Amino acid sequence: MLIGMENKGKFINLNSEPPNLRGLIKVHKTNTPIRPIANFGNAPSYKLAKMFTGILKSYIPLPNIYNVQNSVQLMRDLSDIPFVPGRKLASLDISDLYTNIPTEDIINIISNLCKAHNLDKALTKDILTIARLSHRITSGSKVIRTYRRKV
Repeated sequence: MLIGMENKGKFINLNSEPPNLRGLIKVHKTNTPIRPIANFGNAPSYKLAKMFTGILKSYIPLPNIYNVQNSVQLMRDLSDIPFVPGRKLASLDISDLYTNIPTEDIINIISNLCKAHNLDKALTKDILTIARLSHRITSGSKVIRTYRRKV
């Protein structure tokens, strides 16, 4: 079992709220578009999702070969590339990142990853149970409703 009975209270957010949404104006772009920034720190599934992410990373490590952690890592990576006159470097600005993650398919993806990494059936079952619970919480079902109403 991934979460023992003695630890189940650690993953319940009793004072949950809908995520806060604010905007950051991109003053360096034309027409000054707004970048939405959501703070999920008080969301009902935040603690469960954070724990679940740690479990997945420990059992199913995914390589981040195309990701950059910070500007220092970027400079190290770029310094390893030999300079060739005439070569061009492109930086892509991803718009609408993560707006259409197929949450229904996540269960199948996680199941396939567990099989590919030869995890035992009991552990796979526990991981998929947490994934299904997290999906129900974030999809707005009636499983858990712990939002505080502000007056």
